Amino acid sequence: MTLDTKILILDRMPHRDVFVKCNQLLGATEATKSHDEQLGSWRKDGPPPGAPWRIGNEIAQGLPALLDIYYRPDGPLRASDGDCHWFCDPDCDEDDDTRACWLEVSFDTAYGYRDEQGRGCGDLHASLVAQLGLWLDERGVRWLWRNEFTGEIHSGYDRLTDLCTDGAQATAWFRTSVLPAIEREAGR
Repeated sequence: MTLDTKILILDRMPHRDVFVKCNQLLGATEATKSHDEQLGSWRKDGPPPGAPWRIGNEIAQGLPALLDIYYRPDGPLRASDGDCHWFCDPDCDEDDDTRACWLEVSFDTAYGYRDEQGRGCGDLHASLVAQLGLWLDERGVRWLWRNEFTGEIHSGYDRLTDLCTDGAQATAWFRTSVLPAIEREAGR
């Protein structure tokens, strides 16, 4: 189980600039492996017309969060509210909020995450949202963030502490319920 916190960047901003900043926040280096691909390129018939792109880091590199940024090279990711789901597949049944935005940043971390100071995934995500938000604010770029635990969209730094509280509860649930079940299964 993972915590996937989304930041919606409402104003025009180069996706590569945001990618570089997010990687700085995560402690990535030039050796960090990444991808930049059009969604749906794996399909036999190729990506759907106008499908968005995703730039992000490859998994299993020791970073505290998996980073993906969804964008379109020549325009906003979503021009208006409700304007297609993130991968523009008409069969998509996800109920994610589809607000108008230029970019959608995703930080994804395992519930069991703990850093050297003992902070969990919610603490990490609250810090990432705040730091990215400050950087965007300095540039006059509007942004929102989505709390995966509640599904609510927040403006600015409103309710960031909820990530810490809910993250602690998710981590406790993972450690007391999920991890013991995995260990029991592994011990069979």
